[in-house]
Amino acid sequence: MTTASGGPTRLLTRGERIWLTIVYWGLVAACVLFALVGWRLVHSQEAPLKGVLPVTAKILRSDVVAHKDAQGHTLEQPIVMYSYQVDSVHYSTDRVTLREASRPGHWAKDVAARFHAGDTVTAYYDPASPGSAFLITERNWLVYPAFIVPVVLAILLAALWPRVAGQASAGQASAGQPRNA
Repeated sequence: MTTASGGPTRLLTRGERIWLTIVYWGLVAACVLFALVGWRLVHSQEAPLKGVLPVTAKILRSDVVAHKDAQGHTLEQPIVMYSYQVDSVHYSTDRVTLREASRPGHWAKDVAARFHAGDTVTAYYDPASPGSAFLITERNWLVYPAFIVPVVLAILLAALWPRVAGQASAGQASAGQPRNA
């Protein structure tokens, strides 16, 4: 056998082929592990949104509160106070997103600007905990590639294995054959 440059190829020993197999499938396993972590992130984001019900809410006030994080960066959090009623029980809260969020930049001001005192809006609540509502059903779209990319890589690597394994053992199969001069 020769390489593309015309030089002879070095045959892989049995130990090297075993090592290649272990490393290759270890990489596939790592991709699957990352995909599982990504799936967990996707699921932890989607599961709380599945059982929520819409409810009409009335905005009482809207504001932005600034504070500093541990590194001294200024973060802002929208505070939107609203009231709503579930099964004849009145509730009021200031929870804007499913998970409490403070961010740098204009996000908090943009969110607060969407809600004005007296506005009627749709809030979302969990029937198991009707006092815990939120206004925005936003998702972090970065968690989806954390699941999809490793899955695609694992599938590609698994699909390419016959070719890699064939090249690794092709030299071994032809090792006993005489070379053409």
